[in-house]
Amino acid sequence: MAETAPPSAEEKPSSSSSFKQIRSSSWLRNLSRWNLAVLLLLYITSLHIIGLYIFTKGFLLTRLTIPHISPSYTPSNAAPIPATHSKAVILVIDALRTDFVSPHYPSPKSPYHHGILTLPSELSASQPDHSLIFNAFSDPPTATMQRIKGITTGSLPTFIDISSNFASTAIEEDSLIRQLLNANKSIGFMGDDTWVNLFPDSFNLSHPYDSFNVEDLHTVDEGVIEHIFPYLQPSNQTKWDVLIGHFLGVDHVGHRVGPNVETMKTKLTQMDQVLRQIVDLIDDDTLLVLLGDHGMDDKGNHGGDSELETSSAMWLYSKSKPLTTTAIEAGITTSYTFPGSQKSLRHINQIDLVPTLSLLLGLPIPFNNLGSVIPECFSNDLSTLEAATRANAEQIDRYLEAYGDESLRAALQGSWNKARASLDHIVSDGSPETDVDATAPSGVGKVADWIRKGKEVSKRLAGSEQTIQAQRESIRHHQYYSLSALKHLRALWAQFSLPLILVGALILGLSALTLIALYVGVRNNSINWDVYARLALETSFTAAGIIGSIVGTLAGIYTAQPSTAIKVFIITSAIVSELVIIFPLFLKVSLPQTFSINRYIGPLLLFAHSISFASNSFIMWEDRMVLFFLTTIPIIYLLKALSAPTADMRIKIIGLSLAYAIITRLVGAVTVCREEQQPYCRVTFYSGNTPVSARWVVFAIIPLALQLPRAIGITLSRSKSLAGSAPFFLGYLWRGILLLNASYWVLEYLEHHSDSIGLTNAAISTAGFLKIWLARVSIGINLGALPYIWFISPLCISVQKKVDQSTGENQVEVLGFANSYGSTYILFYIIPFTLVHLTNQPMGQLVLSGLLVGLLVYLELVDTRRDAIILQQSFNANAAGGGGPGNFDGTLDTSSSIVRPSFTDLIPLVLGGFLGFYSTGHQAVLSSIQWKSAFIGFKVVTYPISPILVIINTWGTFFLSALGIPLLALWNISPVPSGNQGTSNRPILTHTLQLILGFMLYHTIITFSSAITSAWLRRHLMVWKVFAPRFMLSGVTLLVVDLGCLVALLVGVRVTGWKVKRTFGCESV
Repeated sequence: MAETAPPSAEEKPSSSSSFKQIRSSSWLRNLSRWNLAVLLLLYITSLHIIGLYIFTKGFLLTRLTIPHISPSYTPSNAAPIPATHSKAVILVIDALRTDFVSPHYPSPKSPYHHGILTLPSELSASQPDHSLIFNAFSDPPTATMQRIKGITTGSLPTFIDISSNFASTAIEEDSLIRQLLNANKSIGFMGDDTWVNLFPDSFNLSHPYDSFNVEDLHTVDEGVIEHIFPYLQPSNQTKWDVLIGHFLGVDHVGHRVGPNVETMKTKLTQMDQVLRQIVDLIDDDTLLVLLGDHGMDDKGNHGGDSELETSSAMWLYSKSKPLTTTAIEAGITTSYTFPGSQKSLRHINQIDLVPTLSLLLGLPIPFNNLGSVIPECFSNDLSTLEAATRANAEQIDRYLEAYGDESLRAALQGSWNKARASLDHIVSDGSPETDVDATAPSGVGKVADWIRKGKEVSKRLAGSEQTIQAQRESIRHHQYYSLSALKHLRALWAQFSLPLILVGALILGLSALTLIALYVGVRNNSINWDVYARLALETSFTAAGIIGSIVGTLAGIYTAQPSTAIKVFIITSAIVSELVIIFPLFLKVSLPQTFSINRYIGPLLLFAHSISFASNSFIMWEDRMVLFFLTTIPIIYLLKALSAPTADMRIKIIGLSLAYAIITRLVGAVTVCREEQQPYCRVTFYSGNTPVSARWVVFAIIPLALQLPRAIGITLSRSKSLAGSAPFFLGYLWRGILLLNASYWVLEYLEHHSDSIGLTNAAISTAGFLKIWLARVSIGINLGALPYIWFISPLCISVQKKVDQSTGENQVEVLGFANSYGSTYILFYIIPFTLVHLTNQPMGQLVLSGLLVGLLVYLELVDTRRDAIILQQSFNANAAGGGGPGNFDGTLDTSSSIVRPSFTDLIPLVLGGFLGFYSTGHQAVLSSIQWKSAFIGFKVVTYPISPILVIINTWGTFFLSALGIPLLALWNISPVPSGNQGTSNRPILTHTLQLILGFMLYHTIITFSSAITSAWLRRHLMVWKVFAPRFMLSGVTLLVVDLGCLVALLVGVRVTGWKVKRTFGCESV
């Protein structure tokens, strides 16, 4: 824009401005324009919250938990088989993957985690009857809390339970821990404090340690070692019946540096030494159980359902009593070949430990268990194995009966009838008087009697070939029934609530149409948008209140439940309010008379993006698709550059378009890969297969932090806006904070790569201390000093006095006048940018810097294109006295020389948020969450700061994209001094609100599309692997951008407009 402010007049509204004659008599009339705009956004946000909550309640369901408890064994309710061990030591090595203990290493063998923890394979080779190694399948999500639930209750986890991994809640259903307590067993625990959160007041001996400090590789493990060995001494073994130790070091090494480093070898060596000492100390009556709660991928992460994440190790060892004595019949066991290995390993489900351990210790199987007994542990004779599998199947059948799903029972009825028939055969082979009515209703006493009598008969006829065959049939049918029940429940998981899904989707879909109606209304009514908004909100609120009250009251009377009345009122009010606002859209539908690529490219990209969620392949490759969409915009600008009226403008548009395309491609080259993208994707965010940044990136962020403020300074200097507080704010304060942020990650790198760098212990300690305080200082300045200084600072302008050479009069020239709005707002924008910058790892900081530079280039590109339109419009007006080609959005505010922004204008900022998400090391999978950001500035998890830091790291780029939207309405827009001829106002609020509504519309349609496709494909094989995680990302992102838009309008734009009005007397309308 020109440096001198042009004459201005109030924008002329379109023909639909007849709303101007209508005056609202409600409380809405007293709201200012700013408060009305905020109310509008709060209304849309409330619709999003209601729609997402209802849809999520119907789609992401929790597992149905039966509150029943399996009764303890008594003389009248005896155990089906005698206990083999009276005590147990259960050791959990967090993230102990199968190949870490397997004797069959994959190829190529890793020197860091293969052949290091060798005791299980050594004992399995020398004592095969006493030592058993398994690959245990860990049901996803592979997070520690969910897996502890699985290995204690035998139940399946739920997808939404991942949200509670930060704050575990107590387990109230039946579990191994409850059964041990019911049997008056003493339990000792040490290690991961998740256990004491899940089982409060359950441990007689308790030594918990904080579990989320992934920076600390040793404290928890050393704490377990410190307490477990004294308890294993003969003098202390009477104090406990079961010891549980949960080591975290292996998992933390994986999160910190990955499995392919020397640190992992050191940690596994320590675990091997600990196991050897424990084996030496346990007595003959103690069963040793070693397992990993889950595995880890090549970068040490977990949480998803990839093969490496679900492959966990399990090892059972009995010192004197053999665990297995007889070869297991083929067909009732399965094997598994680890990726890259040549030999297979016995395969079980991790939850199979629950019924197995219960029976070995003489305990009832927990009521909700879905695991199957491990046959090898009961193979000393067929009668024992038959009794164990039968007791297991009957327990699962009792659970299914309580579950109450008739279709599920019907699907399993055939296999259950075969199992009962095989039992009848065994009993009838004995004697007539011992026959059991297999059709009798299930009951604990009946089942125990059934099992006991069947076992007695089978023992008397142990030598009978017919009985042996009958026992084998019983084993096979009962095991098949147990596995079939697990298979069906895995597929079913939980019953989707279609009514809730439909209602939630309806509210989300209508909110998209509501946004379209509001966008069109604000655009068409121009500076009189408030008249339209007041009428629309008053009408919708009134109708919603009346109809919602009537329907809610009727629902409350019908159900006699006040809570139902409230819920129905909220849902009805939301839907009615949306319909009232949408209705005028269908009264007058007109198609554009001319085609403009600038007008349609934005909606076309939105359409393509939204329909892509119907394909799991497009979701998997969304990062590449977004990059393709984003590169499309500068290509359009390149094509339109040829129509610019001057050569300078053509060259500038071409140069800026190419620069933006290049920056976008460079940023898009940084990525992490989903499991499904292999082998066609190469990780560039990290260094190779490790979860750490390359060394050159770590040391490049220091000079980048020093030079990034220069990029903004150069941009502002073009409009002479590098004035006022801007030089100090950018050159000293902001540069200093960026330097602190970069220094934090440099120190973090030095601290955890001390072995290769050669740092002393004192230097390592100093680095750890400094990085914590650097982060705290950065956060403090960012949350305190920066906002305060920005708020009290004047506009980025300077005043020069000079003498007119022709008249000799003194003149005042205001430098930076043309970009008074944009230069002030950009200083506000970089405040949250700094916090997001801190939470991102070194490569993420490079990406954020590239995105910021790209934003500046795009703003200059849009401004130049608008200047070309204004100039072309002026030429056409002079030549023909009317409008002409080049209109950017169909209309032009010629009186104020401001081009109204279009929907296409905001597309690069929307897609920039997606690109930033993927290029800062994230994907729509749980395993890509960067948990180390929770410890920035702290040694341990600190609530609520740690979860907030993880959220900022994950969704920060989306929040920044929302904050950047007003720049399209503010950049290089000059105010109108109050002394000038004409009304002193600018359509800043009008254009900002229009852009924000369009921005929210894009994300709303994306979320709606993701929700609809996830619900439609809810039985798809990839629903929990692809569709559900993408919906969860969309839902949270929608709320984040809603918050970002509110902050941008309520704080950034409002304070900027206030500063301009205070200085020039120009009102933002």
